[in-house]
Amino acid sequence: MGGQNPSIVLADADLDRAASTIAYAAMGYAGQKCTATSRVIVERPVYGEFRDRLADAINSLRVEDPTSEGTLVGPVIDNASRESALAAVAASGGRVITGGRQLDGPGYYLAPTLVELDAPTGPLAREEVFAPVAALLSADSPEQAVDIANDVRFGLVAAVFTTDLGHALRLTNEMDAGMVRVNAPTSGVDFHAPFGGAKESSYGPREQGLAARAFYTESRTVLITP
Repeated sequence: MGGQNPSIVLADADLDRAASTIAYAAMGYAGQKCTATSRVIVERPVYGEFRDRLADAINSLRVEDPTSEGTLVGPVIDNASRESALAAVAASGGRVITGGRQLDGPGYYLAPTLVELDAPTGPLAREEVFAPVAALLSADSPEQAVDIANDVRFGLVAAVFTTDLGHALRLTNEMDAGMVRVNAPTSGVDFHAPFGGAKESSYGPREQGLAARAFYTESRTVLITP
């Protein structure tokens, strides 16, 4: 269920709500969910303002022992995962807005990391890192934001943040993803909803919800000739 999941923030979005939602979608569970937000694509008129709000929201997340109540970001699974994530950040050619370093503690902790990229290239923009790391990109228009979002080999989940229903309906129809959520996090899927991806995310059928009947059923054709 690999993903490189985008969250698109349009100029008319509720920026505070979008920032807090995306911060946890990207960094919660230390980013170790196939549905975690990996890329944040922001329409240029609000890019600078949203970057600052998102950085503040990320910095407010508590990084502690996951057995502690109130912890929002725990450690990654092992040291190799942490080193791989830090290597991806170093190879991105971007500017680290916050994080980008390992933390002390009895575990493989990595500070929640936001990296600003000038172009949708490099490992953070193209591949699944599976750590509390997200790339931040700008787009000149909603159409360019969708082009950037779709220009990867994965297509699991995407999110669009907007207060314009017309924008929401049009963009969700243009996204190459098995699930598109509007003003909601990419991570966390209701078990009543069919779940699966497009392109190299899953292989087609949907599990969960009513679609699970088909997912877990084998069709058998029987021909009886008298």
